[in-house]
Amino acid sequence: MIISCSNKSQTIVENIIDNFSFNTTLSNSTQIIIKAYDSTATYKRSGNIETFTPTKEFKTKNRKQIDDFENIFKNAEKTGYCCCPVSSYSIHFFNKKEELGLFYVDTLDFKDKVRIFEGSFQFSYIIEKQKWKDYLIELEK
Repeated sequence: MIISCSNKSQTIVENIIDNFSFNTTLSNSTQIIIKAYDSTATYKRSGNIETFTPTKEFKTKNRKQIDDFENIFKNAEKTGYCCCPVSSYSIHFFNKKEELGLFYVDTLDFKDKVRIFEGSFQFSYIIEKQKWKDYLIELEK
């Protein structure tokens, strides 16, 4: 692969690195914990919502549920830096007791989609809201 200083090449390289980082975090995870927060309390907060008390907590119970999390990203739209999303959920990736990564979820910006974004807002994925809801229902079973 040839890498140049053009913006297009830089964007391609950044996408590869971001996807690799996310996929590595996901594949190394032994558990995912998703915490829901009251969006009226977290309104206008993009990150650091962990200071609020979660209204609900979802935990993966097995490897299949971690693999199913990956499946909600099929056909996802990858975006670059996102400014000022509103966090409704936090997603914590763990390998045993070590936290590997933290992402947030904005369920308010779009009517039928959610934005899952990296903790420092450098990239995000836009997925169908129904896929997100279905996944949370699966974790409750």
